[in-house]
Amino acid sequence: MTDPTHLGKYEIQGVLGKGAMGVVYKAHDPHIERTVAIKTVRKDLIDADLAASFLARFRNEARAAGRLHHPNIVGVYEYGEADDIAYIAMEYVDGIGLREYLNRKARFEFQQIVAILTQLLSALDFAHSQGVVHRDIKPANLILTSSGALKVADFGIARVDASNLTMTGMVMGTPSYMAPEQCQGLPSDHRADLFSVGVVFYELLTGRKPFDGSIESITYRICHEDARPPSTLSPLALPPAVDAMMATALAKRPDDRFQHARAFHFALRLAAGEAQPAHGGGETTVMNLPDVALQSSGHAFDDASLSTAERRLVKFVGPMARIFVRQAAAQAHDDRELYALLAERIDDAAERERFTRLAAGDASGSRTVATAGATRSGSNSAPRAATAATRTRAPRPLDQPFIDRTTTRLAVYMGPIARVVARKAAQQARDADEFVRLVAEHLGTQERDAFVREVDRDA
Repeated sequence: MTDPTHLGKYEIQGVLGKGAMGVVYKAHDPHIERTVAIKTVRKDLIDADLAASFLARFRNEARAAGRLHHPNIVGVYEYGEADDIAYIAMEYVDGIGLREYLNRKARFEFQQIVAILTQLLSALDFAHSQGVVHRDIKPANLILTSSGALKVADFGIARVDASNLTMTGMVMGTPSYMAPEQCQGLPSDHRADLFSVGVVFYELLTGRKPFDGSIESITYRICHEDARPPSTLSPLALPPAVDAMMATALAKRPDDRFQHARAFHFALRLAAGEAQPAHGGGETTVMNLPDVALQSSGHAFDDASLSTAERRLVKFVGPMARIFVRQAAAQAHDDRELYALLAERIDDAAERERFTRLAAGDASGSRTVATAGATRSGSNSAPRAATAATRTRAPRPLDQPFIDRTTTRLAVYMGPIARVVARKAAQQARDADEFVRLVAEHLGTQERDAFVREVDRDA
C-alpha cells in the first residue's frame, strides 16, 4: 500500500516511523498553518482476534489525550477515519524518547533526573485531576526535546473516568512498569501511574529496572519482592532520603504509596535539597540535554562530515535526518559504518540504493553500505540488530522452543497480547531471524532495538 498524500484536511509530508499495523506521518494542517504528527492504523492489517479492542484503544487515546492541555503532554487535535485507515492528528514533537537514551547507556546527573521526574509528575497531576489515568508510563512513552522539555505520549490504554474499555481481570500495560494490582488484573487507579513513575525513576538512577526476568518472574517480583535500594546500585552519590522515597513509590499496596503526584513531587524536591516545591505559573522545568553523557562509539566525527551526511540523508527521510545522524554517530566507528547505519533508516529499496550511491563519495569502500541496505529490502522497518546479525550468520531454523523463548521475552514488552502476535508471525516466518523481525515490528523503535539485542543474547 502506497502512502497517502492526504488524510482528511492534512497534507502528508513524510514518514516519521512505521510499525506492523500503521505509520506515523509528518503532515501539514493548511487551515491553521501548523505541522502535525498523524498516527495511523490500517484496519485491514489488524488481527481479527484483536481488531475490536485495538480500535477501541486507539479511539480511547484520542478521547483521553484530547481533553488534556498541558505543556508536558503531547496534544491531540483530532480523530478521523479515511477508507481503511483510522488516524489521530497530534502535536508534532521534535525529540528523542527516553528509552533511546537508556538504550545508549545515557548517564544522567541527579538534578537532570529530578528535572525529568518533575515534568512527568506535573503532567500526571494534571491528567489525574481531569479523571485520566495513563496506565502505561514507561521510558518509550516519554519524549525529551532538545531543550530538555519532557512530553508524555500514548494514552492508548488510559482509563477515562468510569470508562468500561477495560475491566477487572484484564491485564493492560507493559509488565516491567506495572503496579502489582495491574499485574493481578485488579482494579487500579491513579496510584498505579505513580508506581510506574517509581520504576522509571529507579531505572534512571541505576541503569536497570527494579524487577526483571521473564514475564512470570517479573510479575512475581513486582507483587512479592522488594527492589534493592537504588543507593546500592547507582553510580551517583544519592541523597540519603532517596532509598526511603523509592520504597514508598514502589510499595505493593496502593495505600502505602504516594497518594497523588503532588506528594511524590514534594518528596522529590525535599530529597534534592529544596525544602519547598515550586509554585504557580504552570512553568516547565527543563534541563540541559547536551550535558547528558552518552556511551561513545570511540570515534569522533567532525562537524563537516556529519553535516554532509545529514544533507544527503534529509532528501530521503526529511527532518528526522538530524536525529538519525546524531544517533548513528554515537555508534559508528568510521565513515563506512556511519553510512551503513544511515542506509538502514531508508525503507524503500530503490531510495536506499540512491542514498548508497551518494554516500560512496564519503565512505570509501561503500560495499558495507550496500550490504546493510540489501538486508532491509522487503522489510518495513527491520531492527538494526537483526540486520547486523543476518550479515554475519546463516539463517537460524525456526523451532518451537525458540518461538516459546522469544514469546516470553516479547511478553515483557507487550503483555499477554504477545502470544497472539507470535502465533501469527510463526505462521509467516521462514526462519528464526524473520520471526524475530516480524514480532519486533509490533514494538516501538526504542523498545525494538532492546528486544532484538536480548533475543540475540538468549540465542
